[in-house]
Amino acid sequence: MGTLNVTTYSVGTNRSRANAQAHRFFLSLEGFAESGAATSAIVYFWPTQPTDTVGYVAGNLLVGMLDDADFAGWYDILRSERPVKVTYVEGSAGESKVWHISVGTSSEGVGEGPRDPNA
Repeated sequence: MGTLNVTTYSVGTNRSRANAQAHRFFLSLEGFAESGAATSAIVYFWPTQPTDTVGYVAGNLLVGMLDDADFAGWYDILRSERPVKVTYVEGSAGESKVWHISVGTSSEGVGEGPRDPNA
């Protein structure tokens, strides 16, 4: 299992005339590896997910391939929480496919309310 501590991100959207099924949204994430190889990630959100996995690792880059429906949740966490971590689980040894990917926070106080002491 790998963990990427996200320090900065950028967000974007695009549309392809030639391919209506091309990814529509993306998140580009930078940070540092707590565990695993990834020090950055690009997560694409597709109308129809193109593979049987949720991504792959290429060197230090984690590439996520998720459904469009996942974009709002990921983006909301990135823009409103801190610290944010992306965790991922690769397949068997020597395989770069990722079988699980998630975004979330570290430990936070219960009921911290609208004023976030971690901000």
